[in-house]
Parts: sequence; C-alpha cells; structure tokens
Amino acid sequence: MAKKNIPNRPQPKSQAQANKPAKATRSQTTSASRWEPAGWLRWALIAMAVTAACYLPTLSHKLVNWDDDPNITENPNLIHIDGESLRNIFDIEKGAVIGNYNPLPIFTFYLEKWATGEFNTTLIHFNNLVLHLLTLFFAMRLLLHMGIGIGGAFIGGLLFGIHPMRVESVAWATERKDVLFAVFFFAALMYYVRWIKTEESGKRTTLYIGMLVLAILSGFSKVQAVTLPLSMLALDYWFRRPISFKLIVEKTPFWLVSMAFGVINLYTLKQAGSTEDEVTNFNFLDRLCIGAYSFCVYLYKLFVPHPMSPLYPYPKPLPIWVYLSPILFFAVWYAIYRFWKQDKRMWVFGTLFFFFNVMFLLQVFGAGQGFLADRFTYVPYFGFFAIAGWLYHTYATDNPKLRGNLNVAAGIVFAIFAVWTVRQIGIWENGGTLWTHVMKYESDKNSLPYWNRGQYLRGQGNYDAALQDYNKAISIEPKNAELHNSRGKTHFDMAMGGKFKGREAELTQKAIADFNEGLSKPNLKPKTKSEMLINRGAALASSGNLDEALRDLNEGVALAPTNKNGYLNRSLVYFTKQRYDLAIGDYSEYLKLDPYAANIWYERGMLRRTLGSPKEALSDLNRSLELDPNLGIAYLERGRVHAILRNTAAAQQDYQRAQQFGFQIQQYDLDLLK
Repeated sequence: MAKKNIPNRPQPKSQAQANKPAKATRSQTTSASRWEPAGWLRWALIAMAVTAACYLPTLSHKLVNWDDDPNITENPNLIHIDGESLRNIFDIEKGAVIGNYNPLPIFTFYLEKWATGEFNTTLIHFNNLVLHLLTLFFAMRLLLHMGIGIGGAFIGGLLFGIHPMRVESVAWATERKDVLFAVFFFAALMYYVRWIKTEESGKRTTLYIGMLVLAILSGFSKVQAVTLPLSMLALDYWFRRPISFKLIVEKTPFWLVSMAFGVINLYTLKQAGSTEDEVTNFNFLDRLCIGAYSFCVYLYKLFVPHPMSPLYPYPKPLPIWVYLSPILFFAVWYAIYRFWKQDKRMWVFGTLFFFFNVMFLLQVFGAGQGFLADRFTYVPYFGFFAIAGWLYHTYATDNPKLRGNLNVAAGIVFAIFAVWTVRQIGIWENGGTLWTHVMKYESDKNSLPYWNRGQYLRGQGNYDAALQDYNKAISIEPKNAELHNSRGKTHFDMAMGGKFKGREAELTQKAIADFNEGLSKPNLKPKTKSEMLINRGAALASSGNLDEALRDLNEGVALAPTNKNGYLNRSLVYFTKQRYDLAIGDYSEYLKLDPYAANIWYERGMLRRTLGSPKEALSDLNRSLELDPNLGIAYLERGRVHAILRNTAAAQQDYQRAQQFGFQIQQYDLDLLK
C-alpha cells in the first residue's frame, strides 16, 4: 500500500521506539480537523466490500434448529407485535431466553416482523451482515485512533471481517446479539480514545455521556459487554496513561453498568438452570484446566481455525492435554511479562484485550453444553488483529521492499481465509446442513447432532429420514427419555397427518410404545415427564382410550401447569366425552397462557352457545374474529349467536360472511332466523 502521511502515529526508528505509542495528551488532537488520516475511508469501504462479498450466501439461508426457535420463531414475545409483547421483551423475567437477558437483539427481530409481517430470513441475515460491517467499520476507526496507519488498520480490519472464526457470529441468526453488542462496544472504545485525547471540558462531557449510552446499549445486547471498562484499561496502558486509582474511579459509571448487567444475567441464568453442572460434575481443578485449555485452543485457532463446529461437547473423561494446558497458558503469560518489561506495548495490549474479553467465557464456571464456542472470539480476537495491523504499520510503512513482500503474504492469507469463511458459511444454510457438519466430528460419540437433524427432518415432513436419525441417537444414548419422546411424536405425526392411509393404528401404537419407553427412564425432570404424559394422552385419545388418556393428561397438566398443549388435548377429550363445562375450563386456562389463539376463542364461544350462554359466547366470538378476520367458521357461529339473541340483521350479515368463506348455513340456522 502507498505510504500515507499519518498524523500523531509513532515512527519506528528503533525496536524500542516502535513499541512506544505516542503518549496521549489532550493537546495532541484538539486542533486536528479530522480524527482519521486522509484516504482512510476508501480502504475501510474496500474491507467492508470484501467482507460483504464473502457473506452474501447467508442471504439465502434459513433459520436453524439451534436456539433460533426459542429466540425467534417460538419466542412468545415475538408471536404478536403489540405493546404487551414489547414490554415483555425488556422485562427481566419474561424477556429472558434460555437464561439469557439480551432484549435489544430480540427487539430488532420484533421490528423486522413488524416491518414485514413475518420472520423474513433474508432480512434477518441481511441485518446481521450489516451489523458485522458496522462493527468492522468501528474496529478500523479504533485502530486508526490508536495511531496505527491506514495500511495496518486495513490489515487488522479485514482480518476482523473475514477470519473464519467470525462465521458463527454472523451467519447464525441467534447471534444477532454478538454483532449488535460489538457495534456499540467498538463505537464506545473509539469515543473513549477521543475522550482521552480531547482537552475541551464540554466536548469531554459530551463524549463521556455518549460512551455511557453506548455501554448501556451494548449491555442490553449481550452480557459479554461487561468487559468494556477492562478494555478501556487496556487502552489506557497502550496510551501510557499513568497507572493510578484515578483510572478506576473515572470509569465508575461503566463499572456500575457492567455489574448491573452481570447480576441480571447471573439471575436469569440461574432461574433457567444454566449455571448448574449436572452433566459433567467437574471439580474446580478440572474447571481451571478446562479454562486454560480453552484459552490455548483459541490461540491455536487464530492461526488454524480448524475444526469449527457449533458444538464442542465436554469430553469425558478429560484427556491428558487438558491437564497439561496450564503449562502453555503460563508460558504465554511469562512471554507477555517479558514483553511488558521490554515495553513492547502492542504485544501486551493485544493479549490483555483478548484475555479481558474472553476470560468470563473460558468455562471455569460452567454454563451451557460445551467448553468452547467460535463466537466467543468475536470481540476478543480484535486484540490480536490489532497486533497484526501494528506489525504491518511498524515494519512496512517506511520500507517499500518489505511492504511489497508483506502485501503478497497478506493477500495469500486473506485469500485462504476468504475461501475458508465461504465454505464455513455453507454449513449454516439450514438445520440439515448444520447437524450433518457436526456429525463429521462427533460421529457415534454424541446423540445430539442426530437428534437435532431428526428434529429438522421431521419439521420438513421427511419422517422416514427423521426416524433413522432418532434410531441412531437412541442407539448412542438409550437412556435419554427425550429421544424416545421425539421418536414417539414422529410416529404420532405420521398417524395423524393423513399421508399414511391404513397405517394410522399401527403408527399410533408405535408412538405409545415410545412414550412408554421414555416414561420408564429414571430421574425424569418434571417438564420432560409432563410433555411425554401429555403426548401419550393425545395418542391414547386418538385410539379411543379416553379414560387412560384423561389420567395421563391430568398428571401431565399437574406437573406443568403452563403447558398449554395439555389443556388443549384435555379439552378435546372432555369435548368427546361431552363434558363441555370442563372443556370450557381448559379453554379458559389455555387462553390465560395464549390470549391470541383465535381458534380457541372460537371453540369456547361455540361451547358457550351450546350450553345456553349466548352473551358470553358473543364476547368470545367477537374476540376470535378480532384476532383473525378470516376465520370463516367463527362468522357462522356468531351468526347463530346473533340469531339466538334476536339480532336478525347482524345474524344475516354474519351468515353471508360465512358463506363467502365456503361455510353453508344448515336447517338449524334457518330455524333460528324464523
């Protein structure tokens, strides 16, 4: 790259001087007309364009069955776009998803559905990409603010954009929280550098308030943002701000924001049971070794990002290299200590930035199903990308020959990473491609990828292939009740779907057998047992065993009073047994859990009319049609209610609407109109 005239950057006359950034003083930059050198925007746009080209395939991707359902498609706060849902998104209790309180990303999904009326996957992935590009933009500006020239900022920025370990954070819809929190995070750090360098009191106050707002927005996006004040301290070190208690005190609001979001997320994780280690039961020494091992793996994957998978399950027992990893961990920190003694500040800054932003994710205190995650490096790797950019800036800027060689080497690395990234993006196309990829690494060791691919295939209506995956999962983990439950639901779907004529009874019995097998497993959690009882109750009811079905449904509802399917299935049994009063009671319980179910309002209205309560029936049917104006059968039923109440004109109008939807009036209706 051509040499640029960079103001206020360190001039590497010697190795010692090369490691000394210009000490930040307020007088250095207040007179500058711009914070970045001329021509920087062109290179930023090039880096963004290359990154966008790599990620364009994501625009045709679908959602995956790996947290996308509870976060997006099945999130109760996104089913209906109204004020109550909006309030619930930001409510600590109602807004947490799988124990994570990150309301701002959920709010962005809310806005997308409000704008299009549906979950438009192209729009979702497009916005993830835009946020990634904005993060890259602010990361490059931060590098420039740190005194790294255009060439170095381009190297660091493009690494941030297309390193293969970025893919999980960008291509996975659920990780909207990663790219969203990072935008605010890097913007806050960029303005922090300006705050450090600015003299005028009014501007400093404005910058400080702006940083605090960005910190709050980042915290609302993802709990990982709690490391912002630690990252500020790393920048203090880079800019040679004297280490003092003042550096801690001046960041007091940021510490408070971090503590608040940290406490909130610890609470929501605990409520969801995500902080419990019931599966691995590792002791504290094991956990420390796991943390050191994760640290070392992330260092390795900086250079060779392989393998990459959405799932890194804990190995049992832990292999020997996990226990040996603290040796390498302490060796790295000894090297950093030597760099600190030699005043090689960028090496120290980059490693500190990485560690500060990854240390809470090293699984010393277990949370989740795995001990690694590619997405955990999204922000932390900036520290190492800054080192790469600084090395280019230091050694290539004033040496044309070396610059040419480095440009060739960088081009080769970028080409390799770009191809690698595009290939990795392909595994996130849908749930099928995702879990097929995981199987390459898990083979017969883990039932989860087979189970999840089976779930995806069942959702696609490919029941035979789903059953093959469930069978494989059960052969790997025969004691897992959830696997039998899923296979049972597949058999029941096949029995009720109408595609397997003549096999309904056989498939229903297979479903019941699976539910029986699952319920025989020891140590069932109440939620799991409840779901299987309710599923078995539905299967028994469909085969005519109403009394047995009712026993299962009663027990299932008692175990999980918030399982709305339990009330729905039991209401059908009561309806079949002509216990309409009890069916109405279950419809009422269902509507407490889901007040937007237009068909349930219709069902309750119809039964209330049958039991001689036309006024209550009219209220239910009005609500049903308010929620779904195209529910034709509700017009027919409301016409009957109006006729009973002698509202003849209204009855005739509803009958006409019902006929427009294809529902014909019966002799019963003609008699009501007389």
